[in-house]
Amino acid sequence: MFDPSGAARRYARRLALTMIVYAALTVAVPILIRATDARGPFLWILALLPALPLSAVFWLIGRYLVELTDEYRRLLEVRKALVATGFAMAAASAWGFLEVYAQAPHVPLFTVPILWFAGLGLGSLVNLVLERSEDAA
Repeated sequence: MFDPSGAARRYARRLALTMIVYAALTVAVPILIRATDARGPFLWILALLPALPLSAVFWLIGRYLVELTDEYRRLLEVRKALVATGFAMAAASAWGFLEVYAQAPHVPLFTVPILWFAGLGLGSLVNLVLERSEDAA
């Protein structure tokens, strides 16, 4: 769908830059931790670095929603985010109970936002199905 405001293009550019920083940090941080034998507060600061660009993505999504001028497109993006949230929270809750009661292996918490991003894809499918069913009606 055409985006006359350019919000999608700006969002894609911002997201690409943020993901490049995220990827670089996920590679660099373990190397830096080993190379510096980091401990204490310095270790915590290094360990938190990859969370910064990952967290920034949520701000970018919010900014994208604000910049969208087409209300229908905004509705679709909000629906995607709601589906993603439900998916990630349900998966995290279910796995948490599996860990506690069924001795499932521990999964790091940073998996939850990754599930959320996967949920955006699921939300896109939901939008597609709902749009097709509306067109058929």
